[in-house]
Order: sequence, then C-alpha cells, then structure tokens
Amino acid sequence: ENGGGQGLSTLTIEELDDEKEMDEEDDDERFDSELLAMMKRGQLTASLLVGKPEVGTWALKHGWSDGNGVEELKQLIASDDSRAMSIASELVSTASSVEGSRPMLATLVQEGTLEDLLIHPDADVRSGAASCAAKIGLASKALSANDGEVMGLLDVAIELLFEDDDEEEASSKAKEKAFSMTKKIASSTTKEESTSMDRGIEVMAYLVSKTFVKEKVASGYKPEGSPANRKSALQRLVEIACAPNSSDAQMAYGLAGIFNLLAVSIETLRKEAFIGKEITKDQYDQLQALGKTEEEKEAEAKKDEREGDDPASVSERIRKLANANVPRAMVKLLEGSSTDTTQEKLLEGMGRMASEPSVRGIMIQQGCLTTCLQLDKGDKPNESEKKILRQARSCVAKLLVTTNPGILTVSQRSGSVGPLLKLVKDNDALDLMHFEALMSLTNLAGFDDETKNRVVAQKGVPILGYAMFSDHEMVRQAATEALCNMVPHPEFMEYLVKEENLRVWIAFSLDYEENFACARAAVGCLAMAAPDPAFAKALIKNQNFGELVRTLLECGQLEVMHRGLALIVGLIEHGGECREAVISTGAKPFCEAYLTSYSDEKKTMKDFNFSPAERGSLAATLSLAKEVVKLL
Repeated sequence: ENGGGQGLSTLTIEELDDEKEMDEEDDDERFDSELLAMMKRGQLTASLLVGKPEVGTWALKHGWSDGNGVEELKQLIASDDSRAMSIASELVSTASSVEGSRPMLATLVQEGTLEDLLIHPDADVRSGAASCAAKIGLASKALSANDGEVMGLLDVAIELLFEDDDEEEASSKAKEKAFSMTKKIASSTTKEESTSMDRGIEVMAYLVSKTFVKEKVASGYKPEGSPANRKSALQRLVEIACAPNSSDAQMAYGLAGIFNLLAVSIETLRKEAFIGKEITKDQYDQLQALGKTEEEKEAEAKKDEREGDDPASVSERIRKLANANVPRAMVKLLEGSSTDTTQEKLLEGMGRMASEPSVRGIMIQQGCLTTCLQLDKGDKPNESEKKILRQARSCVAKLLVTTNPGILTVSQRSGSVGPLLKLVKDNDALDLMHFEALMSLTNLAGFDDETKNRVVAQKGVPILGYAMFSDHEMVRQAATEALCNMVPHPEFMEYLVKEENLRVWIAFSLDYEENFACARAAVGCLAMAAPDPAFAKALIKNQNFGELVRTLLECGQLEVMHRGLALIVGLIEHGGECREAVISTGAKPFCEAYLTSYSDEKKTMKDFNFSPAERGSLAATLSLAKEVVKLL
C-alpha cells in the first residue's frame, strides 16, 4: 500500500506539473491568437481603405474592436513582431491616404509611436511608416512648415529607393509568411504588395510639392553619409524609370508625378487651377486680400517669397532635369504605360519642360517628339483618349515653336503637320494651345516646299484661314503669319486670289490701329505674293486697292509702311496695268514728299529718338521710297 500510495502521490504531482506547462502554452497560444486576430482586423481594414475608403475609415474608427482600432494598431506596432509591424505599416500608409482617416493617425506622430516603424530593420516596415509620415506631415501646417522634418522624410525616401534587391526579397518573404498564417488572410506576392521602392517613390511624390525639395532633388541631392559612389536621388529616379519593370501602374504614376512637379512652379499650379473658371487667379487673390489684415498680408507675402519659384529658377531647374535625362525617362514610361492617368501626367510633364526653349533640342534628341507623334493614331478616340491626344499635340507644338526644322528628320517634319492642324481645329483646346500650334506650323511651313505640300495635303489652308477669325488676337496673328509662309505654293495662291479671300486679307491689312500685329502680317503676305502675276492682277482690280495703298503709305507705322512699299514695288515691276494702277493711287507724289521730309536721315534719327529697330525700318522705307520714285 505504501508503495501504491507513493506511486499515486508521484502521479498526482506529475499531473499538476503537466497542467502548469499546459497553462503556460495556453497563455502563449492566447497571446498569439490575440495578436493574430488584431493582424487579421488590421489587414482587413487596410484592404477596405484601399477599395472602399469610406467603409475603411468607419472600420478603423468604429468597426475594429468596438472603436479601439487605433489602440490595437499601437499594440501591433509595439508587438516587436515583424509580421504584425508590417501589417501596421501597411495600414498606416493606406489610412494616411484617406482624408477621413488621416486625423486618427496624428497621435501616432505626436506620441512618437511611428518612430518604432521608421527605425525598423525591415525596409517594407520603414517605407509604409515613411509614407504615412509624409502624408500627415504635409497635411499638417506646422509640420509642413518645418524644413528639417521634411528633409528627414526626404532622406528616408531616398534610402528606400536604394534598398538592395536581396533586402527587398527578404522583406517580401516576411510578408508572405505573415499573410499565410491563416487561410483567411490572402497570401502576398511582390507584385501585389508595395515594395520599399514603391514607397520611396510615393513619399517623394508628396515631398516634391515643396519648392526647396524640388531644388534639392534637381541639384543632385544625396543624404548626408551616403556612399561616395551612390547616384543622386534624381539619377536614381531616372534609372528606375528606364528599368524594364517601370511600367508597373503604381510606380509609373508616381514617377510621372515626381517629374511633373519638378518642372513646374507653385504659382503656375495655382494659375492652372483657375483655367476654365469664371474668375482668374489674380481676381481671386484680390478678393481674398480684402478680408485680410496688413499683418496677414505681410506673413503671406513672406510665405510666397519662401515657397514660390521665380521664372528664372524654374527654367534653371528644367535645364538640370533635361541634362539628367529626365525626358528620356518620361519617354520610357510613356512607351510602357497602359493607363490613361499616367500618360496624361507624363505628357503634362513633357509639356511643362518644353515650355523652356533651351531644352527643346535635348527633348527631341531624347525621343519626346517621336513618342508624341506615335500616340496620334486612331480615328474615333473616346473622351479620355481625346485629352491624351490634345496633350501630345500640345507638346509637339511647344517643342517646334523655336526649333530649327533643319535638325528634324523628314518624317518628323511631315509627321508633325497633321497633329498640329488637328490641334488648331480642336474647339476644346486652350487659346494658348492654338497659338503654339500655329507658331509651329509657321516655323515648319517656312522651311521647304515639301512641308508646304504636306500642309496643303492635310487641308491646312482652310483650317488656317478659319483660325484667322479667332476671338483671341494672338491666335489671329499666328494664323495669318502661318499662311504668309505658304507663299508661293500654287494652291495657296489660288486661295488668295479668290475675291472673297482677298477681301479678307485687305481688311486685315487696313486694321492696323486695332490689330497692329495682325495687320503687319497680312500686309507682309500681300507683299510676298506680289511677284505672282495672277495675284497682282486680282489685287489691282479689287475695289479697295486705292484705299489700301494710300492707307499703308499714310499710316505712320514704319513696319507697316515698309511692307506696303515692298508691295508697291512688286506691283510696279509687273509693268503695264499694274504700274498704271499704282500711279493712279498717288504713290509717287507721296514718296517724293516723304523723301524730302526726311532727306537728312541723321537729323531725323536725332529728332525722333528712334529705337534701333525703328531706325532700321526708317532706312528701309526711305530706300524703298527712292525705288518707287525711280520706277515710276
């Protein structure tokens, strides 16, 4: 019995020890199950924030653990479990992108809780936290105004861009392990989850809205302590954009946004926001100023001075971007992009860079012109495609306004004509787009007969003629100048000698008081066409010919007089009825009197204090007046 009692006692003690071990295991399992439950709720909430932001915001605020979602989020961060912290990082990143849920995360920044994620060795954990910090920081006026805080985020973003491939692979494996813990949590792959590089691009896209960040990035900024052989942030962005996998929708859009913002000033963005509105930016600023005190106005002026870009700074930044091969990077992204939003952003960025004349040649060399022309295909585009085509054509127009057509290939010259004429016809395009397209056509049409033939083949003459009646004075002028450069193409000359068309050109020539630049261009066209016999005959038979000659001679505008006298000389040289028609207008007596009045050219220059350009025009008019008197 004693032996049996001892055995029973021993057995009892062993069973109690087993129960103690089982209780400890239960505690561990309970901890793991609680953490796992929080991870599930966190992943579900993150997914809702991406797919249904309003529902996701409600889930974070009310639906997650009876309104304790933020507290459980803090527990995930404090768990020191890389899987839980990865989910927490993903959650704070997505929540900070939604305006409704962003305020709930402010405490994480204020209490320093986010720091635990920012200093974590896992790149994906750091990247999500950095994204959150950037979005919350820029939304907060106090934090946004702190240049040191912004630069700290910039350094984090740049570091994320340089994460090694093996570190990214390890990070993705950690995530895969975390999300495969249960069948209810979908397994993760590198394609479905944001990599550290994606996060770095996302943070950069937020930060480059600040002017001083733009200047830093464009000037080749590297974080302090970076390896000597490491590329600058801008070089790295270009490298990523040119990589084979850069066509990923999220990455491509982020890169497009960065390049776009680097090439524009805050002032320009503000002006663009008022395009199509019933009030301009200047009018809005005036109304806003009425309700502000002098102190507020001074503070705002200092802020604008600190944040704003002057045109010279923007031009210099664009030149740096061009020299860093940013145009080539945008071309690569555009060629691989399949989303309309990314294409729109890239074309907008190209257009902004092309606004700087000094980089247009570099942009053409790096493929911007050819890529934009390749987009201009298809007969029946939808509304989204129409917008993309409009931006592509506008970029072509900006590139060719001042570019020497001689450096273009034949296919580039001829291929540009059609898109430019379509932009001129586009009623939804801005007047600026019409103007730039017409200026580019003027540039191309004046180069050679082959380009003129292309304009005619694309029915360009009636399109340009219609543009002469635009409501905008500069568009009318540009259209008139474009047609001037179509002289002496046979089909344009046939168009010009028609009575109804010639009447329009004479009317434009006489309207020098209201529309001087347009009148100057119209008279120039008539002077260039004068050597053509059919045109000369049609002009002298027009009932307004006498009025035209007398008005041009007596207008007092040296540039118009110069062109008018050139027209008269051209008509006289035909002899016969053309010469007699000029004589009947009294042109010879006028020229004789003009020469007598200004016979002492040096005295005239001194008395009238002419500018250098006016002196050249005066000398030209006196020389032509002598020619008229001699021929008559």
